[in-house]
Amino acid sequence: MSAYDPARWSDFALAQLGASAALLGLVFVGLSINLRDVVGSRQLVNRALETVIGLGAVLVAATAVLIPDQSRGAVSTELLVIAGLTFAATANLQRGASHQTVSGVGHGPPPFSIFARRVLALGAPVLLAVAGITLAAQAGGGLYWWPAAIVVAFTGALTNAWVLLIEILR
Repeated sequence: MSAYDPARWSDFALAQLGASAALLGLVFVGLSINLRDVVGSRQLVNRALETVIGLGAVLVAATAVLIPDQSRGAVSTELLVIAGLTFAATANLQRGASHQTVSGVGHGPPPFSIFARRVLALGAPVLLAVAGITLAAQAGGGLYWWPAAIVVAFTGALTNAWVLLIEILR
């Protein structure tokens, strides 16, 4: 079954590798436009780094799946490691986000904004971990969880890119 055969996912992985690399490049270009505003705020620096880590995780996971002749166990282990590192780094970047202020304004972001940011940034590595676990177990969906993780990661990255490019200028 294709859900548990990483070799059958090479075309999908190649597409995600290209998409994540292109989005990473656009994020860096976008950051350079508002670099002074972003660097002036710890919250925005963390949000930018969170975006780079999320897209980087998609890129690295796609690269891992593309390594030829790997066992299912090796791919599942790699996905779990990528998910764990991404979750830990992102959770660390989001510590205290509700108490941070933007550009000297005396209030933090609205609660829904913090909730959505956490769901998107932490949801992607959780879904990637589910893909790795179910791939290893050969039950529960396997790599079919991976596209969901990518959609969540891309949604979070695009949301953060919007904030970093547009919202900080309001």
